[in-house]
Amino acid sequence: MKDFCEVLEHLYKKVLLGATLENDNQDYVFYLNPVFSGQDDAIATSSECSHTLGFLDKCQPCSVNLATTSVAPVCLKRCFQTSSAREILLLQLTVTKVMLTRILSETEFHAKEKYREIIHILLKSSDLDSKLTSMFQNSDKLLSHMAAKCLALLLYFQLKEKITLSNSWVAFCQKNLFECSESDKIVYCLSTLAVVIKEILKDTCSQKTEILKQFLMPFDSHFEVFYNSLFSQRFGNCQDATKVVNTLICFLELLELLIASRIHLESQFTCQRILFLKPSCVLDVITWPVQAFVKRKLIIFIKKCLLCKVGEDLCRGSVPAFTPPDRHLDVDMLALADAVLQAVDLGLLRTLSVHGKPSRFGGGEVPPGSEPVSVPDHVILRAASLLVVKSLEIKFQNCPSANEMKGDLQKFMSELLTFLEPHVQPSPPTHNPCEWLCRVFIEQDDDMVEAARATLGIYLKLTRLRTCGPSTQTKHQPHWHPGSPHGAPSAPLPTRKGQTSKPILRFLMILRKAELSKADGSLNQS
Repeated sequence: MKDFCEVLEHLYKKVLLGATLENDNQDYVFYLNPVFSGQDDAIATSSECSHTLGFLDKCQPCSVNLATTSVAPVCLKRCFQTSSAREILLLQLTVTKVMLTRILSETEFHAKEKYREIIHILLKSSDLDSKLTSMFQNSDKLLSHMAAKCLALLLYFQLKEKITLSNSWVAFCQKNLFECSESDKIVYCLSTLAVVIKEILKDTCSQKTEILKQFLMPFDSHFEVFYNSLFSQRFGNCQDATKVVNTLICFLELLELLIASRIHLESQFTCQRILFLKPSCVLDVITWPVQAFVKRKLIIFIKKCLLCKVGEDLCRGSVPAFTPPDRHLDVDMLALADAVLQAVDLGLLRTLSVHGKPSRFGGGEVPPGSEPVSVPDHVILRAASLLVVKSLEIKFQNCPSANEMKGDLQKFMSELLTFLEPHVQPSPPTHNPCEWLCRVFIEQDDDMVEAARATLGIYLKLTRLRTCGPSTQTKHQPHWHPGSPHGAPSAPLPTRKGQTSKPILRFLMILRKAELSKADGSLNQS
């Protein structure tokens, strides 16, 4: 068994460096073919075969200097000490994963072709994808995790090679999505689906749209069933709250990727629109008795949806030059904005935990003898502020009544200020919402730009309605006018007695400075 492990280590180092393999394909398949007896039974390998010694004699040290390779996984070193079947299986999965990564990346042509031939043989003769799927049910979480990572790359390889996906894997995912059970299997299923979609979106191939459509088609209706089941359950009645939270986090990442996929594939599937069709389901999670980080992740996710920035940190591929217009986008965004405002009206902001940890050099722990200092979570404050302002902008673009807009603006901005006041210290000298926005977004230029764009959209809409006739005019005058030398005007946010219009000037100056800094950064990068 030690000899078997040495061969795998030698193979791992060569594949890691992208070196060409000299031996026959079947020899490598023999060593990469995982053999085990069941989901929780002892893992068995074919290392007892007499073929081991014969092949080991064929393996000559590769010509590349391997002494400098320091990235070998821990299981390589432990393998020589324990030589257990579990370690060998982990090493087999690691080598297979690295080989798939090499195939899907820039690798020397002859080496890549050799790796591709080996994977094809593993798929045909060893039913590799079915074996990896069965490992999801193993009680060894490390094995299940490695199997999920390996399977995700294998599935993407099959999609690119136009190989039909395994029926056993498709049925496994459909079953777990339909049942929405509190088990680790659904977590591995969701993470595998997310990695495959992420790889598709990152790819630069011209068939990206077709690949994405082929992959999503078998799961469209099952995603909707899972969405309804996950968000309709009562969190307090769950047997294992930790597993529900893990499932929720994995599904939010998958949901973000599904929404991002609309850039490359017009919303042909319900799963790409499910959040916008039933937004209240997701917003209700904020009222669940879950950890603060879950609510934080959810608020940031909704913010990115409203700003149309979903998946921007996950998708690095090119956007199609001629993407057909998404005919559902305006309707979907309005539905989400209305749901957010309704939730705010019902007290959404009051359920958020905005208590963060103070930043200290060397960590966030309080030194002995020091008083703990409570600081607000500025990420939550900015995200919540953008939720309100952006939702108002989207709603007002479809609102024909200036009086209705004025009433909503007063109501929701007052709710936002009530939420911000206890957490923004020192408090601004006035109650002007523009001054509060400056304080909230002062450390984050991107969010400030988005807040300014939203307030500008509100201002322009009110201005158009006011100029249509006296029946739609309001007594509310804007802080700024279109001829402002400082750039774009700002929205006529509600004021309180004794307020001054000067804070908007500071708001716009900060915005202008942020835009100039961003432009300088872009020029320097180019």
